[in-house]
This record gives sequence, structure tokens and C-alpha cells, in this order.
Amino acid sequence: MIRRQLTGVIAAASITVTRGALAVSNCGTDCYQADSCQGAEVQAAVTAAVAASGGRVKIPDPSGASCDWSQPIQVDASKVPLEISGQSADTTHIRASAGAFAVKGAPGVQISLSDLKLSDATCTGNCDSLISVAGADSFRFHHLRFDTTGVFTRLFRSYGKTFGLIDHVVARGSTPSEFLTADDENFAAWKRPLALGSAEAVYVEDCDVAFTDQWEGRPFDGENGGRMVVRHNKVKNQMLGSHGLDSGFGASIFSVVAYANAFVLDDDTPAWSSKTWGRLTHFRGGTGLMYDNTWTVGPDIWIGASMDLAIYRQPGDAGGNEHWQACNGTKYRMCSNIGKDWSLTQGNYPFNCATDQDCVDKIGAGTTCKWKFCSKSKLELCTADGDCPSGETCTAYMDGSGADGYPCYMQIGFATQMERAPWYEWGNTWTGGEGGSACASPPCDADFGEDAPQLEAGRDYYDDVPQGTALPSSCKAFDAYFDTSKKTLYRCDAAGSWQSFYVEYPYPHPLQGGGAAGAGGSGGSGAAGGGAGTGTGGSNAGAGGTNPSGDSGGDDSGCGCASPRTKPSAHWLLLTALVFFSVRRLRAGLPGA
Repeated sequence: MIRRQLTGVIAAASITVTRGALAVSNCGTDCYQADSCQGAEVQAAVTAAVAASGGRVKIPDPSGASCDWSQPIQVDASKVPLEISGQSADTTHIRASAGAFAVKGAPGVQISLSDLKLSDATCTGNCDSLISVAGADSFRFHHLRFDTTGVFTRLFRSYGKTFGLIDHVVARGSTPSEFLTADDENFAAWKRPLALGSAEAVYVEDCDVAFTDQWEGRPFDGENGGRMVVRHNKVKNQMLGSHGLDSGFGASIFSVVAYANAFVLDDDTPAWSSKTWGRLTHFRGGTGLMYDNTWTVGPDIWIGASMDLAIYRQPGDAGGNEHWQACNGTKYRMCSNIGKDWSLTQGNYPFNCATDQDCVDKIGAGTTCKWKFCSKSKLELCTADGDCPSGETCTAYMDGSGADGYPCYMQIGFATQMERAPWYEWGNTWTGGEGGSACASPPCDADFGEDAPQLEAGRDYYDDVPQGTALPSSCKAFDAYFDTSKKTLYRCDAAGSWQSFYVEYPYPHPLQGGGAAGAGGSGGSGAAGGGAGTGTGGSNAGAGGTNPSGDSGGDDSGCGCASPRTKPSAHWLLLTALVFFSVRRLRAGLPGA
């Protein structure tokens, strides 16, 4: 009798947040559980958490094979922290036909998404990406599984000035175009300092990506000033690469750092239409570092074993000029359909021009070949010297003035304000291959390769950077040396002195251990690097049962919520008080109480 009465008291006291006909259950301290994994219920739980100053959102397993979503969950984490999770990446299965999550973040506000199995369904809307994120600087998407059929163009995409971590993600199925597209603020991103060893990038680590359909594309991609770091991943039948300015709609990727990844190129499926890989990577702009990566090539694969660097705007490139006029020494300006800040005022894209008629032909009447560039800060558009930073003049054009246009705008080997920033590689190896393409004495050295006249070894890129623990006694500008004991890349300045250029950001990423992303690394400007970050990286290797995240629990109510302890919510304190006084009243009526 007491148990039945007490159960009734608890049921009556349980806090339920109602959104129309949708109910959201309290599942612990600052924890909101959707009534089911259907999209409307999950959206209601997210909305309730946001309204209550953040917290955890729990998504239950489906009652059947999956929960099918017709539109993405809108997650506004711009003001309050949110932790959204299913029960596990094996059981909480969501099928999305128009995207799964659209996340809006803000600097300093943490957002995490984990323990879900996501797959695509027949496209009924925008099938650009399954998960998108914009504006966050410390997001973490982890312990997810993707089973794809290639309906969506991307699995992840970042927008704007967005930094964070994607880790412990397993991707299987036929290939989408890209696992990740790292975008940024577009042309404005090329005004910010180079910070290769800092938290200012989208990090991908400890992931396992293997698709059955070979596609010699870019599963880790970027454009619009994107910054990404790809490290400690396993990638099968896919390639690392990026888009350049030549894509037409925006700025080139800004920077890529990739190390300690294991790539496999193999033929283990009849779906392949080709057994030829023309390159190991394919980058089309900006700057970066490639080191200590391995490629294992199947014995029946014909391989072009170079890490390809390309400029599609050079006239002879097989990729063609996708949008901009060719980089050939012509003195291009920019059309007047953009503002001084590169914002569009007319038409769909910025255009380069040599005459007013170029702009009229591309955009329409009334447009002119208006903008020049400042003499040093070549991301600054100008019509007069007064538009430029102090000491500069409005005298530059888009590309260089040489016969081949060197340097082409935003080409390989340049970064902030179009300052010289060569690519560097060391310790990259490969094995395998068929016939005359095979690695003769494995492991074989993997170097950069290019066929563009605007690219030169020892100027725009450096192969086989020396490694060791003692800096050479002398150097010339842009020489580099990797100190293996300090995990630091030194670069020689114009005066012939070594400067700390890049320091590896802590691995695992501090966000894996629940810490905040630190400043870390180095500024990439030749000055000595800063600290190694402020958070503590954890191994995340607890005994978590069926929870693939390895979390040990921390659950307040049996709903599987696992997060750092926080102060009890007012709702939960009210529930506890009601139960306590109800039990006292029940006991007061019993003999011997």
C-alpha cells in the first residue's frame, strides 16, 4: 500500500515540460528527455533545454528499426550550453531525408552531440549535409555512426568562424562527396593570422571512415577560408583535399594540417569502376602541413603516388578554369558588384575583370571594373590610397604581373593577406601498387607533386623537411626543421634565424576530456609559439558498457545522462521535497512509526 501511494506521489510530482501536445520528461539534473526519438519530440526537448538555460537532452531508442526525420533539428546553442545524446551509436537510429541537425553556436558556449546512428533517406529537401554547425568555437560531435547511401553531399559542414572537434565517428556505406567540408568567413578569413597549432580549426581525430564506392575526391574538404586539422584517423578509399579560389563562389581554403593518418586504397568491392588512383591528396590553395601519414595501396591498384598541389586557374590545367579568368599575368581588378568588405551587392559571385565590359558581360549593365588591391594587404579592396592601411598604396592587382601571373590569387603557398606561406611535408610514406606504379622498396617516400608553372619546390612547397633534435647552425628564409622531441616545426626568418612556427596542439584534443579548447600552438607568423592549450585531454577509455563513448555513467535517474555534476534544478529540488514530506506523512499513520 505504501509503495503504491509513494509511486502515485512521485508520478504526480514528476516535472513534465509541455510543448503543445508534446511532453518532455525530466531525466535528472538539467536533463530533458524526449518522449520518443521522433523529430518533433526531439525538437521539443531541445527547445525546453534552451528555455531552461541549457543542459542535457536525451534521445531514446526507436521502438522499431529507426525514427525517420523529415527536417533537421534546429539547435540554438548560441547562449546556453547543450549536450545532446542518444543511448548509443548502435541503437539510437535516425534516418534523415533533409538533414539531421543544424547547430547554431557562439564563442565560449559548448555544444556536444553524441551516441547516435545516422543514415540518409530519400532526399526530400536540402541534402547538403547531415550535420551543420555555425558560429561555435568549442563544439564536439563524437561517438556517432553514419551509414550512408550517398544521398547527402556531406556528413558534416561548418560555416563561418567555427572551431571544434569531430572524434570517434565511424562512417560506412557508399560515399557521399565529403565527410567534412570546413568553411569559414569566406574572404574575411584570409585577413586573420595564420595559427596552425592552435584551437582555431575544425579538428577531426580518431575517426574511422571507409566507403565501398571508390571516389577519388575529397572526403575531408574545405573552402571559403576554412581551417582544418585531420589527425590519427583511418580512411579507406577516400582522399584528403580542398577547394581553391577556382571553385568560383568564394575564397580558397586557408589552411590544412594532416598527420598520423592511415590511408588505405584497395579494391574490395565490385562497385569500383576504376582501379587507378592518380594521386594521394589534392589541394588547390592556401597553406598547410602534411607529415607522418601512411598510404597502403592494394596490389591491383595503379597509383600516382604524389600529394598533388594544383592551380586550376592556370590555362593548361586539366581541371579548367571553373569560374575566374585565367591566371596568366593579366592585370585583373574586381567588379563593382561587391562592397569594400567583399559583400555581394549584385549578382551571385565576385568576378575579376580587366575592363568594364567584362563586368557588364558577366553581371549586367551598370557594373564597372572598380576595385584594385592594396600594395601589401591584398585582401583589402581599394579605389584610392586612403582605402589602404597606413604606408600602403592602392596599386596592386589580383594576380602577380609575371608572364604566368605568379602568385595567382589565393594559390598554394600563400595565407594571411596573400603573404607567402609555403606548404611543408615530412615523414609521409606509402606501400603497394600494381606493376610499374608499385612501391619498389617499401616504405616509399611520398612527396608533393604538381604540374602548374606557378608552383615551385623550395618556394611554394618544401619536400622532406629535416627532422631531429638539434637545429642546424644556419638557414635561409623559409627553410624548416621539425624537432621530434618538442613536436615543433621551426622556420627560418628573413634574417637567417630559426623561429618556432608550429607546435602540435594537444592530442587528444582537450574537448575529448571535457575541457575547453585552449589557445595552444603558434601564430604561424614567425614568432615563438604560445602555450599548449588549457584543457586536459582525456583518453575517454572508461568502462562504459554498451555506451561507445566509454563514459562511466554519472546518471541521476537511469536515463543514461552523463555529464559533469551541476547544481540541482529547481524542478528536481521540488520533486525531492514533495517525495520526502509525502513519505513522512505516510509513515506518520503507521503503528510504531
